[in-house]
Amino acid sequence: MKSMYRIRLRLLLPAAIVLSQLISPALAAVAQTQTFPAKFSRDESLLLEQVVCGQKYGMALAEIDARAFEANASAANYADVKCRPHARLEGQPLYYVAQCVRSAKQWSCAQAELETLVQLRQRQLVMRPGSLDPKLAYQAVQKISGYGYFQAKSLDAALQSTCNLGQGETPDLIEISCQHWAITVSFWCPATEPKTPCPRVIFMGERR
Repeated sequence: MKSMYRIRLRLLLPAAIVLSQLISPALAAVAQTQTFPAKFSRDESLLLEQVVCGQKYGMALAEIDARAFEANASAANYADVKCRPHARLEGQPLYYVAQCVRSAKQWSCAQAELETLVQLRQRQLVMRPGSLDPKLAYQAVQKISGYGYFQAKSLDAALQSTCNLGQGETPDLIEISCQHWAITVSFWCPATEPKTPCPRVIFMGERR
């Protein structure tokens, strides 16, 4: 059975998918477009499992959420692919995710990203640490969630799934992007202000 599975994948991969690691322009429109559950064949599932999870990371598929831009469409326009966890971070699963877009009969997938769940006081937050050390990103998000407010804006309300993190302009800065909010956190904390929580939130803005 395993040999037949491998043969099947070798036949499918060259014919049906574009292994570009470039993000398709269509991905930018996905978040702003109403979508509907779509049919997804077993062959397509095997294909994206191998491309996103198997080839580079040696992991199996956890789930695929296939969506279409029209109700009752005959084929999916894009699919969110989630791999099985390969490690744990602060007791939460650490796994890879990627979004793949279909054009005609070909699929192109964005670069897979690490994703995990951050345990906040009363809920869990989906977080992607990006280029940051996952543990540092986890601890920073968890800590600032308990600060309450920054310049009369609720940090807890701004931290809504999914949050993407990245390095700021200087090594001490972390940029956090969560749906409609952008937050900048600094790990540089003045010694003259020992009562100020560290890391510090130094910017918070809403995107409209």
